[in-house]
Amino acid sequence: MKRFGTTLIVVAMLASSCIQQALAANSQDVARARDTSGIPTCNGCDLSGANLENAFFQLAVLNEANLSGARLDGANLAGAQLNGANLRNASLRYANLSGARLEGADLRNADLSNAWLNWAWLVGANLEGANLTNAVFVGTQIQATDLSRTVGLTAEQVARACATAQTSVPKGLRIAYCRN
Repeated sequence: MKRFGTTLIVVAMLASSCIQQALAANSQDVARARDTSGIPTCNGCDLSGANLENAFFQLAVLNEANLSGARLDGANLAGAQLNGANLRNASLRYANLSGARLEGADLRNADLSNAWLNWAWLVGANLEGANLTNAVFVGTQIQATDLSRTVGLTAEQVARACATAQTSVPKGLRIAYCRN
């Protein structure tokens, strides 16, 4: 019985390895996204789990891209288009997302600690479990966005953002409505 149990463990480890490889980023998509000869355009790319730390994606077009589990710490994504992108479990610590468009993006459990989100567009983004500790919010568009289950969100951040009545924030925080 002991030998049978060991065989099962080895088979399970091999299966897990195959699944992880199947979920890994597409190397051609990573190369396309990293091409700095022009503005990177990689709509619908599979960049899941990729190490893109300190990458330059300013003004990149990555709509509907799969960046789940990607490491984008320190990346420059200023002005990037990430509408509908999957950034679930991604690490974006110290990333520059100023002016980025993340409309409808999936940022569940993403680490956005110390990220710059000045004038970023997060309308309708899913931020459940996202870590916003020390993230910079100036003019951040959070209309119709549920921030009630985020981590580290402060009254100061919300006060500097632009929200509507459809925006939800954690209990104890007050919404700062957009001014015309």
